[in-house]
Amino acid sequence: MFVVPPVTIAHHVRVEARRRKPAASPTPAARRSPRPRASATPQPGVSASPSPGPSVSATPLPSAAPVAGGPIQHVVIVLQENRTLENVFHGYPGARTVTTGRDSAGNPVPLQAVHLMTPYDPAHRFANWNTEYNGGGMNGFDKEILDFGSGAPANYAYEYAMQTDVQPYWDLAKNGVLGDATFADHRSQSFAGHQYPIAGASGPISAAFPEYYAAENPRGGASCAKLGTGTAVNIMTGVEDQKYTSCFAYRTIADLMNEKGKSWAYYLPTADREGAASGFAAIASVRNGPAWTQNVLSPETSFFSDLQAGKLANLTYVVGTFANSDHAGQTVPSSNGPAWVTMVENAVGASPFWNTTTIVLVWDDWGGWYDEVKPTTFDAFEPGFRVPLVIDSPYARRGTVDHTTHYMGSLLHYVESTFGLGSLGTSDARSDDLASMFDFTQTPVPYVPVKSAVSAASLFGSQLERPEALDRD
Repeated sequence: MFVVPPVTIAHHVRVEARRRKPAASPTPAARRSPRPRASATPQPGVSASPSPGPSVSATPLPSAAPVAGGPIQHVVIVLQENRTLENVFHGYPGARTVTTGRDSAGNPVPLQAVHLMTPYDPAHRFANWNTEYNGGGMNGFDKEILDFGSGAPANYAYEYAMQTDVQPYWDLAKNGVLGDATFADHRSQSFAGHQYPIAGASGPISAAFPEYYAAENPRGGASCAKLGTGTAVNIMTGVEDQKYTSCFAYRTIADLMNEKGKSWAYYLPTADREGAASGFAAIASVRNGPAWTQNVLSPETSFFSDLQAGKLANLTYVVGTFANSDHAGQTVPSSNGPAWVTMVENAVGASPFWNTTTIVLVWDDWGGWYDEVKPTTFDAFEPGFRVPLVIDSPYARRGTVDHTTHYMGSLLHYVESTFGLGSLGTSDARSDDLASMFDFTQTPVPYVPVKSAVSAASLFGSQLERPEALDRD
């Protein structure tokens, strides 16, 4: 029997957001057939570290492509929040990172190590992304403003997490594959950041506005049951001049899974079920149907009890509490996020499911932090800056750094290839299927447990209140 953390104790580490007055349900927005998109050209990475470390993969192996009916029967996607590759994996051996950035005047700015959890939160709305991008110069980070908190030093956006705080993430990458050229599919906040992993888009917001996608987080609610409104962006022009209501009818990966008779689950905290991190709460067919109770499961710690009971869906999303999300601006220990992710991955690794599972660890958006790599431009909203991507699997090319260009849509494409689903025709259609990160001809490698100094009791037992002004964005 495998062992999972004792999570039957009080698990909430944040209080539920202020109650919102429900509004009448709207007619959900319909999705039009997507227009063709230009395919991305992979950007080879540059190793910046001469120290010994993981080997470097620059090109996919012909034998590595995921195949429907292959050995992988389960995909677990762990969604964290608001970090760039540079912020979490600065100095990781073999990864493309730098020690100095540039400000808007062209002056060098040395990157500085700080704790993963800072008491201030860099702003990360669409306008902030454009400021930092600075017309492609990647040097507007000195003009960053705070979304929450105070007391930030000059050039705080150029900070990165000290290795001691993120060592569990480094260990997970060492035991699997780190993708150092992975880009978020959008340029804004976490509402969109939790739509793209399930739908490959955050729009169209309606049939009347096919070029408009949800950009900023909605206010007043974030689901079909607790309606909110937010700013939408014309993805062709970059102009934010429309509003959306937080209930959509576009197709998601869940539709493709259902059509092929494959199971899926989305675990998240009870307090977040109607919030921005609850991707399927804004999908009418899920929120207003039986899947809301059968497939969207709370609390997030029920993932462990289900695993213990021998239940793991073909596709599983795991979203932790706000305090365990890596979102900056909190007073929680820096160890929270890495410890939470370690518990999830160790539980899967110790279970009978390991030999048939791929675990994907990814962050939903960049969070306002510095990154030096200029993304390819598909339109005025897609894609965003680099985010970390770590793959752990018996067939992962263990100990390597993969420089192939990936997007959030690559996760969807991988799931589609693995289960023979077809395509959503959104960001998945222009993204690769992560083939360069696997070798399905190799002997399956055993899981290597990652150590965490944080106990389940300390991680889930405290009642930590989130300041009302600090959004899960």
